[in-house]
Amino acid sequence: MRNKKIVVLTSHVFVDGFRKASVHFVARDWAARGNEVYFSTVGHSRFSKLKQPVRYEALKRTQDNRYVEIEPGLHAGAYLPALHAFSSRNRVANMLARPLFALYGSYLPPFIADQVRGADLVVFESGTPLVFFALCRKLNPKARTLYFCRDLLRSVGAAPVLRALERRHIASFSRICVPSRRLGEMLPPGGNVVYIPQGVDRAVFDEARTSPYPQGSRNAIAVGDMLFDREAIAGMAAAAPEVSFHLFGVNWQGSASSNIVVHGERAFEEIAPYIRHADIGLAPYRLTYDEVYLAESSLKLLQYGYCRLPVVLPDLIPVSRGNEVTYRIDAQTEWRSVVDQALAMPRSKSFGEGIMTWEEVSQETLAAAFA
Repeated sequence: MRNKKIVVLTSHVFVDGFRKASVHFVARDWAARGNEVYFSTVGHSRFSKLKQPVRYEALKRTQDNRYVEIEPGLHAGAYLPALHAFSSRNRVANMLARPLFALYGSYLPPFIADQVRGADLVVFESGTPLVFFALCRKLNPKARTLYFCRDLLRSVGAAPVLRALERRHIASFSRICVPSRRLGEMLPPGGNVVYIPQGVDRAVFDEARTSPYPQGSRNAIAVGDMLFDREAIAGMAAAAPEVSFHLFGVNWQGSASSNIVVHGERAFEEIAPYIRHADIGLAPYRLTYDEVYLAESSLKLLQYGYCRLPVVLPDLIPVSRGNEVTYRIDAQTEWRSVVDQALAMPRSKSFGEGIMTWEEVSQETLAAAFA
């Protein structure tokens, strides 16, 4: 396959110091293999400064309505208008936002539009990027289109208008890539779906040889705030005061016990040593049966498995790797017993068997997009 020009539309940011998701690893490997990749951040505006000031200022400083080449072949840029359309948990706000989504999706700035016109492949990550699908098809009707679907839209609180756009366009994508078979089955019908699991950046974990924790301490780690169950963490921390609970990418509001350490959002490379050298991995999802696809698609569960960590998680998520210690969401939990079970579990190499590398994931994804 000849090298391709690929435009990625995503709500994620490719800036040092901010977390990495699957779209970052895949885009980076595509560029490393000789493709020209344009990582395009949408879903942000001056309005974002009120909610995410640090992220907004980083984007404004480095990628304000322009691309910069951050690695050979990998260009990152951010569309930062005065206002953007956004989802809300409020039903009335979502109704009022419907015309704003239509307006927002009707225009892309020239620095992105010009690259879309010449692209071989346009990638839309689930969420806000869906509003630009029709426009991108108009700009370049010959380009292949890939729906890089990572989550069920209703699970992440996406506005009804985005879910309607997903239903409308699902059959028009050249290919839909999902990290969970169950997620693929839950999408609207008619799509050309392929299942490709998530991957792990093995080199980063293998090189994280130095522990960031005090010698002799016991440590648990939680990464990411999707469906985050604050009460579960508070319960575990209260029951096990000798264990430190390290939270990354979690917006913890209010007071916390002294053994809860809130680190904020950090670069993946900074978090990796905390994961590798932890005693317990935490996946405190506050979820319903509809979200059990997270068992297949959760990056942190794979990372915990690769680092041979026992993982504490709700019993709604199917046990799969043998390193799970489960608890019930709908019942009073004896947290001391849960933590003790996790601390006592041997760290087995089998926990990480069969996990793909990002190089494998990116190759399969690109091949599927052009199949």
